[in-house]
Amino acid sequence: LVQSNHNIIELLKIMSTLDKKIENYIFGNMPTSELLDKAYDVKVQNFGKTITYSPKVFIPLTTLCQDACAYCTFVKTPKDGGTYLTFEEVDAIANVGDKSGCFEALFTLGDKPEIKWSFAKEELERLGFSTTFDYLIENAKRVNEKYHLFPHINPGLMSRNEIKEYRQHSPSGGLMLESFSKNLSQKGKAHYGAKTKDINLRLETLENAMSEKYPMTTGLLLGITDTKNEIIQDIYQLIKTCEVNTSIQEVILQNFRAKQNTLMKNHSEIVNDLFMRIIATTRLFLPNHISLQIPPNLASNIELFLKSGINDLGGISPKTIDWVNPDHNWPNLIELKNVIKQTDQNLIPRLPVYPSYINKDWLSPSIYEKVSSVVNENGYPKEHEFTK
Repeated sequence: LVQSNHNIIELLKIMSTLDKKIENYIFGNMPTSELLDKAYDVKVQNFGKTITYSPKVFIPLTTLCQDACAYCTFVKTPKDGGTYLTFEEVDAIANVGDKSGCFEALFTLGDKPEIKWSFAKEELERLGFSTTFDYLIENAKRVNEKYHLFPHINPGLMSRNEIKEYRQHSPSGGLMLESFSKNLSQKGKAHYGAKTKDINLRLETLENAMSEKYPMTTGLLLGITDTKNEIIQDIYQLIKTCEVNTSIQEVILQNFRAKQNTLMKNHSEIVNDLFMRIIATTRLFLPNHISLQIPPNLASNIELFLKSGINDLGGISPKTIDWVNPDHNWPNLIELKNVIKQTDQNLIPRLPVYPSYINKDWLSPSIYEKVSSVVNENGYPKEHEFTK
């Protein structure tokens, strides 16, 4: 019993120490330039002088959703035009992406809208399916079998049985944690009326992915909380989650951008200096193998962030808009490559699954075979038109 109490005390000391370190790095007196240098050194040690991106097409399978977040313009009610893409529409997008040299087919959709909307049930029945899950599986299967593209699945919460099916037709999936703060579920806050944004449910999905060995992308939406302590706790809890969950291949630090026609249209956005300090601090404490990404189309000036500790810029599409942030255009890849080169780094493409997860443990046999056929010895695509 004495030994057990001693272990608990030591664990609490470690937790307190990490909390304090995170606070000191983000809000302390160290100059931002010095903090960024520290983070960049760690990035170079683990990822070299490359910055990756995933050439993709965005497939918004359905804009219907059971949730209604205060910052979202992607989701539409049936009255506002929410619906499902048809097989023909999905095929048209995938075909364009395939011909454009993309590798990722990003399936983004609302979380099981048939739970809320009878209209969603009717739409699914018209398409020949009873659930959004079944329809997503069929579309991912078709895209995977017909094209060079690899489906990357973002359906919201996922059970173990659902993940077992997803990994047969895709190498990876994604679920943003967004924030660990339970204050966001209060009336007037970002997640009021969004039951699937409960942090415990989202952590359970990541645990399911680890159990089923399905590589995952997760991350935070920075700027939707209100206090300094919430920022500290978000970074702390993210780090602790990544330390124990082996399915997490990538972390996105996404800065909130206010959108018109949303309840948070007048909500303040995170300033660049604080954002950079959060990025650098995360890189310093994040497990070294985990990729750190920011979305380049949401940064006010991407040049500021290229040596902040990031090693990835996420999915960038030559053909489709960012359906989640439609007001923010993707950067021009040729221009982006030149800007990155000026920082003594190189822009290279990747698949939606990272090289360290390209093995038979993490990929189903058919997906592993398909992935292996397109990557070089380092786990990156053999050729790509946008990097020549």
